[in-house]
Amino acid sequence: MTTVDSNSRTGRREFLARCNRFALAGLSIVPVVASQVRKGFPAPPAPADASGEDKDARQGIDPQTAKRVMAAKNEKEFREGVEKLFEMATELRDELEQAPKMNVLSVRMYKKTDEIEKLAKQLKSKAKGG
Repeated sequence: MTTVDSNSRTGRREFLARCNRFALAGLSIVPVVASQVRKGFPAPPAPADASGEDKDARQGIDPQTAKRVMAAKNEKEFREGVEKLFEMATELRDELEQAPKMNVLSVRMYKKTDEIEKLAKQLKSKAKGG
């Protein structure tokens, strides 16, 4: 039989005393499970509905009709964007024809090409359905 030295007994007693203090204070040294709801925190919000079909259904709008209306609106915006893109590109072409033949473009032309590029990217995303 082995003898346990007094230092290890004292260490165990201190550990048990600390655990009892935690228990009396209402604290737990057991890890909290993620599924447990902690007191003092509000409940998480309900997940958002990505498709607006439920909202339209409550208002009495047919989901098929709502999709057609959105498609028509997107098509109208797309056509307007294409017209604006055509106008901007035509203006840039005319300005370039009037400019002297040099290797350097004006800042105004650079900004106009930047605007054209942004509009083209918007139209591209709209054509994808975004």
